[in-house]
Amino acid sequence: MTEATKATKKAHCPTCDGERTCEVHGTIYKPWDWEDRQYGYSANGGVDHSLLECRGCETVFYETSSWSSEDIDRYYDAMGQEQYEHPREITTYPKPEAKTKPVWFNAMQKADPQLHNILSQMYVAHDNQANILTAIGLRTALDRATEVLGIDPAKTFDEKLNELRGGGWIGQTERDILGVVTDAGNAAAHRGWEPDSREVSELLTSLEVFLHRAFIVGQKALSIKSSIPAKQKRLAAAAKKTTP
Repeated sequence: MTEATKATKKAHCPTCDGERTCEVHGTIYKPWDWEDRQYGYSANGGVDHSLLECRGCETVFYETSSWSSEDIDRYYDAMGQEQYEHPREITTYPKPEAKTKPVWFNAMQKADPQLHNILSQMYVAHDNQANILTAIGLRTALDRATEVLGIDPAKTFDEKLNELRGGGWIGQTERDILGVVTDAGNAAAHRGWEPDSREVSELLTSLEVFLHRAFIVGQKALSIKSSIPAKQKRLAAAAKKTTP
C-alpha cells in the first residue's frame, strides 16, 4: 500500500493528547460471547484492536474500541421510533501523560510526606476521571494539611476551618470555599455524590491555592526574614539615650 492510499482514522494521540489523523498499520476484531446456563442468561460483544501512528508527532500507539450488549443507549429517530445502539469504550496505550500536578508538587514531600502521598493518590484518581475518589481525596488532603499546621485532628471540619481563619492562614472567603471542598468530600464519601469534571477542577484549584500559599510560598517568604537588615534607629532617639 502506497503512502497516499494508507488507511487513516481519527484517534486520540497520547503524545499530542488530542484527536489527530492517524495511519492504521493493522486492525483485528475479536468478538466474545458469555452464557450462564444455570440462569438462562447470555451476553455478547466485541473488541477492535488497532495499531496506529499519529501523522503529526509520529507516535505509534495501540487502541481498543469495545462494545457490550449490556450497554445500551436508547433514542428516538425523526419518525418517533425508538432506536438503540451500543456505545463504544475507547482506550489507548500508553495513556496520555498526566498533566494535573502543579509544578510545586514535589516540594510537598519535604513539607509532609504523608500529605504528599495523599495528594499523589488523589491526582491518580483525578487523572483517571474517578471523580468520587478525587472529591474524597481532596477532603482527606485538607484534613491532613490542617493537622500539619498544628490544628487538633479531633476537632470537626468546621472547627478546623474556623481555627485556620482565626490563626490568619485564611480569610473568610477562603474559609467558605474550603468549606465547600469539605462538604463535597463528605457528600462523595457518605452519599455517593459524584461531581462532574468542571466541579472537580474547581474544587481541586481551591485546595491547591490554599496548599501553595500555606506550605510553599508562605514558607519561602518566612525564610527571607533572616536576611532582611534590621531597621536603623533614628539618630535623635539614639542621641537621647546616650545623653547623661
